[in-house]
Amino acid sequence: MSGEQTAAVIDIGASAVRLVVAQLARGERPVVLEEASRGLLLGQDTFSIGRIGAATIDAAVRALDGFRHIMDGYQVSHVRAVATSAVREAANADTFLDRVRVRAGLDVEIIDGSEESRLTYLAVREGLQNHVVLDVAHAALVEVGGGSVGLTLLERGQPTQSGIYPLGAIRLRQRLATWHGPHEQRVRLLAQRVTNVIRDLVFETSLSRVTNMIALGSDMRFAARQAVKADEQRIWEIPREAFLSICAEVETCDEEALVNRFRLSQVDAGDTRACPARLSRHSSGDHRGQRHRSRRLAACRSAGRARRIGDHRTESG
Repeated sequence: MSGEQTAAVIDIGASAVRLVVAQLARGERPVVLEEASRGLLLGQDTFSIGRIGAATIDAAVRALDGFRHIMDGYQVSHVRAVATSAVREAANADTFLDRVRVRAGLDVEIIDGSEESRLTYLAVREGLQNHVVLDVAHAALVEVGGGSVGLTLLERGQPTQSGIYPLGAIRLRQRLATWHGPHEQRVRLLAQRVTNVIRDLVFETSLSRVTNMIALGSDMRFAARQAVKADEQRIWEIPREAFLSICAEVETCDEEALVNRFRLSQVDAGDTRACPARLSRHSSGDHRGQRHRSRRLAACRSAGRARRIGDHRTESG
């Protein structure tokens, strides 16, 4: 690619579809021209019934067709549209892709876990240039999404191991909804499920050596905002104990308590309750048998945007 180019990236996730339009120039940082997103719970269908429902497909097509009109207004010359676990695991993924192609004029690429990890790493490398967290000997990059959690281990900023695990907020919320009984019992069952996955993860990786964690995703940003009591910013830096404290508080709340305590919507409260507290605690080294103790956490904003644009920037040199 030579000269300037207007490019767009579309991320079809488990909880939303997102668009970013940016101006790219060789050797320069991308300039974001417009961002748009639409809440769309593709994962709610896939993780409960194994396929994307007709109504959800129609809603997705309408949202993506709206994105197409936005891109036309900017005369976008290059588009990359990707879908992750909610589409990847749906039995009718091909039907979904065909509808999007015919009605919204977009070719969507379903990416696997390794490509998700690669793009996320590019985002962090781009967004945290010159940040000390990329100089530490051992760090963990964790993205808590709606369908899955991505983990990449870094040694002085370079990736050494990565994996995608089925612990996303919407996936766990759907699992929680199938269990009956008191809130405390259901949370214990969920916590045990997460603990089992994390135990395997610790066995398979060198997580015990990690001293810093880089966290991405809306759930992690929620925890960061509560821990530091600061306004919206690109990067929050949080001491480990402050982060674990807010995780412990969230873990004890049911949906009604989360709505009242943190002024969340009912949907957001359900997702927050289901996923990150227990997972984040374990990722920070707070479980039996885990020797490491991450000292600080950096929670980053707009990772999805940066990871897609960062890939275009890499292609442009």
